[in-house]
Amino acid sequence: MKKIVLMLLCTAATINVMAVDYTAKAKVTLSAPSGYSSELTLRQSAEYGALSGNEMYMSGMNVALYALNGTTPLQIAKAADLEGVKLGLKADASTSYTITVSAVEGAETLYIWDADSASYALTEGAVYNFTASANATDEARFVIKKAPMPTVKGICYTYNTLHLTKYNGAKVEVFAKGATTAVVTKTVEGDAEYDVNLNDQTSGMYKVVVTVPGAAEPEEYIIDVKPAVTPAP
Repeated sequence: MKKIVLMLLCTAATINVMAVDYTAKAKVTLSAPSGYSSELTLRQSAEYGALSGNEMYMSGMNVALYALNGTTPLQIAKAADLEGVKLGLKADASTSYTITVSAVEGAETLYIWDADSASYALTEGAVYNFTASANATDEARFVIKKAPMPTVKGICYTYNTLHLTKYNGAKVEVFAKGATTAVVTKTVEGDAEYDVNLNDQTSGMYKVVVTVPGAAEPEEYIIDVKPAVTPAP
């Protein structure tokens, strides 16, 4: 009897040692009207390092939602920080899909950003519906974020970088003072924050012209690139 008790105590101690303190964890189930489904498990903990996990073998999957570690699809993805991890989608003949979230742990909420048009909070019991092209694989549509997608349009300028949010499709032109030819021309991709880095430009005043599709007139701003800094006395 004593040997049995000691064995049980050792087993319990082993379980305690192996326990992981998750900052965020969730199981994401993808379901299609065809009846096929797949599961993706996301695990974030300070105990993990760079992204790793269990590979998903795509040959046996009719539909799938998976994390991408380079070009390797993961069914279980774990990292110290899952921010920016891309997700791939494999679709069958169905064009509508449902995401269901379960087994949530940790104090931090993760989000799936969907093509810069919507974000899905990975909270217990959450259900989301979306459409996709039939019989296609898309590895550029979904990404893991640690904050919801912005809902308010905004533009700001900090540390020689323009930050534009909810400006999908806008044309951004940056002109040196008095110039008629832009030194930088960019087209904003998506409604998520889009950055225009001006660190390669010389110091001075510049005009920023933002042409929004459908707007009657462009937006114009004056910025100071690499302003002189006065040392504190």
